Formats: sequence, structure tokens, C-alpha cells
Amino acid sequence: MGKTKGERLQVVLARFGVASRRGVVAIIEEGRVRVNGSIIRGKGRRVFPDDKVTVDDTELSTDVPQKKRYFILNKPKGVMTTMQDPNAKRTVADFFKDVPERLFPVGRLDRDTTGLLLMTNDGELAYRLTHPKFGIEKRYHVRVLGVVTQAKIKRLEGGVDLEEGKTAPCRIEVEKLSSRETSLFVKLHEGKKRQIRRIFEKSGHRVIELERLNYGPLSIEDLRFGERRELTPREVNELKKATGLSGLGQISGLSQSNRRVGKH
Repeated sequence: MGKTKGERLQVVLARFGVASRRGVVAIIEEGRVRVNGSIIRGKGRRVFPDDKVTVDDTELSTDVPQKKRYFILNKPKGVMTTMQDPNAKRTVADFFKDVPERLFPVGRLDRDTTGLLLMTNDGELAYRLTHPKFGIEKRYHVRVLGVVTQAKIKRLEGGVDLEEGKTAPCRIEVEKLSSRETSLFVKLHEGKKRQIRRIFEKSGHRVIELERLNYGPLSIEDLRFGERRELTPREVNELKKATGLSGLGQISGLSQSNRRVGKH
């Protein structure tokens, strides 16, 4: 299962593609993980090579290395960024039913936000992409009601006080301006819940359209809503370099990396 001295349970689960390192903490706390038949709720638990680990009563396969997969999805509006939600009409899992590996989304886009969503089973890369200390830039196209003045833009760029703390500085560029609405590009390095919608609302502007265009070196390019494609080895390498991971490592299943798959 791990090295002789053992590994932390959440690290092992992330490596096997159960979820990102942050995501597996919630799975553990929900009591969905067992080690040698016992439910484990403490994330600090260490596991060893002979331990039997199950998630939702499914045993992790330790004899076959997990094939790492990396996809971009252009998430349509109305789709939930989760792999399981009995109350959701559509989730991102619906676009990957033909993929045998257990994927999970890197970060979240709310139901009404569209655009670039990275899907993978590489827990370490996902952890680094979403942790603020690695400073991975995300770029969005935003349409809001009303005229956003330069004075407001300056205040937004400097940080906005939210319930969970002040947002980090961001960069905002106006694309188009009319008496009714403003179109902008926003670049930020963190991802507080519904951050862009909330900071504009605090300035008196309701967001009417929000699309993620870039995630680090990745771009949505000309993928249509509901389309996906697998990353090329070069793109995976660029993501790893951006997060301080060296080299490609063992990347499998990328021979058809640029093949698109349409709407599901």
C-alpha cells in the first residue's frame, strides 16, 4: 500500500485517484473509508503495505498501478461540478462515463459558471493546482450589469473583504463598456467559493455571465460547451512545471491526447 514506514491515509487515497488531497479529507470525515474493516475518520491515520483500504466498500487495487489521466472539459451552464449528487440533474461525471479511471474535478465551477474544468486522477498535481501557495493563475471572462468604473476596478484589484477573509490582489481588464453592462477579463491566483460573483456583487454589480478561459498554461481554445479532450504530454509537463513537480513521470493513455469527445 505504501512505504514500510507507512503513509498518511489521505495521501494514499489521492494517489489512487479517489479525489484530490483536499477532497479525500471530506470522504474520510464522512466515514466512507475503512482500513482493515474499521471506519477511519481521522485524516492523520497512517497505512502500511499489508493494510486493506476500501472506499464506499470498494477495495483499492494495489497490484496494478493507477493510470494517470488528464482532461479538459468545457463545462456547460447548469452542470454541477461533482462526481456524485443524487439531487443534481447533470454532473460533470456524465461527460466521462466511458473513461474507466476514477476521475475528479480540480477545483470547482459553480452550476451557472461555464468554461475550462480540469479533470484528472492525479491527486498530487490536483493538490498543487488548487493550493494558494503555488499561485496558479486562472483567467475568466465576466459580464456584469452596470458600468464598472476604474475606481471600482482599482478597489477590486486590491482585495475585497469577504466573510472568510480578504481576497488576494487580482488583475481586471475592461473588454467592453455600455450604459447597461460591462464585459471584463479577470485574472486571479486563488479560488474562494463563488469569489468573482461575490466581489462584484459587493461593488453593486450582478454577474450575468461567467466563463473560465484559462487555468495556468491551459486554454479552453475552441472547445464547444460539453466537449472534452485529453491533455497532450506537453500540456501535462507544463502543468507539472508550473506546480514544481519535475518531469512527466509515468503518463499513460495519452496516445489520443488531442482527440475530442462531443456532448454527452
